[in-house]
Amino acid sequence: MTLEIALAFALLFITLVAFALDLFPIDFIAFSVMAVVLVVGPYFGVSPEEAISGFSNPATITVLAMFIISGAISRTGAVNLLARRMVLFARRSERRLLVAIMGVVGGISAFINNTAAVAILIPTVITMARKRRIAPSKLLIPLSYFSQLAGVITLIGTSTNVLASALADQAGIGAFGMFEFAPIGLLIFLTGAGYLLFFGYKLLPVRPAGTRFEETYRVKEYLSEVVILEGSPLVGTTLAESRFRTDFDIHVLEILRNGRKLGHPLANNVLQAGDILFVKANTEQLLKIKDIEGLAIEPELRFGPNYLDTEKRGLMEVIIGPNSELIGGTLKSTNFHRHYYCTVIAIRKHGELIRERLGDVPLHFGDTLLLRGAKFALEEIKRNPGFIVTEEVQPEVYRTEKIPTVLAIVGLMILAAALGVPILVAAVAACVLLVLTGCLQVTELHESIRWDVIFLLAGVIPLGLVLERSGGAHLLAELAAQSASVLPPVAVLGIFYFITMVLTGVISNNAAVVMLVPVGIETASALGLPPKVFILAIMFAASSSFYSPVGYQTNAMVFGPGGYKFIDFVKVGLPLNLILAVLTPIYIYLVWGMGAR
Repeated sequence: MTLEIALAFALLFITLVAFALDLFPIDFIAFSVMAVVLVVGPYFGVSPEEAISGFSNPATITVLAMFIISGAISRTGAVNLLARRMVLFARRSERRLLVAIMGVVGGISAFINNTAAVAILIPTVITMARKRRIAPSKLLIPLSYFSQLAGVITLIGTSTNVLASALADQAGIGAFGMFEFAPIGLLIFLTGAGYLLFFGYKLLPVRPAGTRFEETYRVKEYLSEVVILEGSPLVGTTLAESRFRTDFDIHVLEILRNGRKLGHPLANNVLQAGDILFVKANTEQLLKIKDIEGLAIEPELRFGPNYLDTEKRGLMEVIIGPNSELIGGTLKSTNFHRHYYCTVIAIRKHGELIRERLGDVPLHFGDTLLLRGAKFALEEIKRNPGFIVTEEVQPEVYRTEKIPTVLAIVGLMILAAALGVPILVAAVAACVLLVLTGCLQVTELHESIRWDVIFLLAGVIPLGLVLERSGGAHLLAELAAQSASVLPPVAVLGIFYFITMVLTGVISNNAAVVMLVPVGIETASALGLPPKVFILAIMFAASSSFYSPVGYQTNAMVFGPGGYKFIDFVKVGLPLNLILAVLTPIYIYLVWGMGAR
């Protein structure tokens, strides 16, 4: 192993660790990788122009265009119209409801970004579950999984497909056609659907669901801050004597006094007026705080006595969406209360409770916020595209008269791509037409784009160049080729699928594709096999991450509303991942073949 290869692997390893630890936003990590490649790139033969080529890469621009197209479809209400049809079809049968979800989200996710489709359908699915007295937890994981399974049917189903196709074209192999791998994608979709409808459904947990919004979320625990007021009967008592746990069913995690955390054991600390208690409590207990003499929820107390009149205020749970301006900031740095006129009284982060001041907690995509505010403020939150509201969104003004127009433009884009027009050309032209025809306003372009994904692609693509120019990709390919001496080619495909599947569970699916596609191409060359079969295996594995709530965006989106635990995804998703890890390479072998193409 040369020094160049060792350094390339070191950079790759550090990047993987940074993604897995999630200490910084993913787009910042990718941008930092690009900065490192700019500095050390000449040593690997990567010029500064190539180090920033991710911003001009066809994959980056195509993915950006697809986000804009998804935004236009959402603004016209076309997806909501399909959702209403889903409600009528489902009626009262749970199985019919699952089939309806499969049909609607599957049909949508094959052609638009699945994150947008799931975001729109979450409130509808929860409302249907509540009306039919079905636990939302029985429906939301299937919603996420169906969207992922459908995304592998067409070239534009996911950003991962577009990226893999662009990398293939960049390597001189040629891009994929719109429906070139659709037969394999349909087999994968039907396999996953069969598993979910007949086996996976039985493994889904049942989380209690009530008839009212507050009841639905009473069982979920949050982190909140409670302040001890002047004159409280708790002043002068120890935490043990206060009987917080036994009398109020509230678990105190930390005590903050004058900006400093008190020592442990907490039970021996004498409480004083002004102490802030970090508490773990369910929604029901948080709502009763105002009835406990001498206690108040600290974020509400900050905004004066009028704010404590909670009878005039509503409660709402939201998830921070992929386009939210809150991502990477805190409640304090974004001045949340002033911008949105409501208060965050509690936070959940992927089911894990945190031990920091709420105002200082870094916010990420998928975090759950419990809001309290005036009715007008909550209505504004519902219309904000940066939030996913986990109750049915009130009717809002969609450009329904533009539905035929948006469908015609998207249909023309798909037809053009199917006839051989480069997807980059077709997608960008469609974006311009959507704005010119009024399906999307110019002011809405920016908020339709997932900028974190754009920066991720632009920052990580140069890392693939480093791996290739250093000879690291070739070394890994030789190791994989050696396994072919004792394994059939389809088994080598399975190895690539499995490695990608594992990586996608801990880092971004797009990052996994960028890192492994060069290795797959080199392996195919060493074995004398068509490179596209390895790219397909990597692409399908990266687009199908079921065993982790953080392995794919749609999993993170349903985690909070479904009241899931990490183990739920392992129980339902891991068998599906393993089934597809065995069958997908076989599907590729049978449908695509391993001969020259």
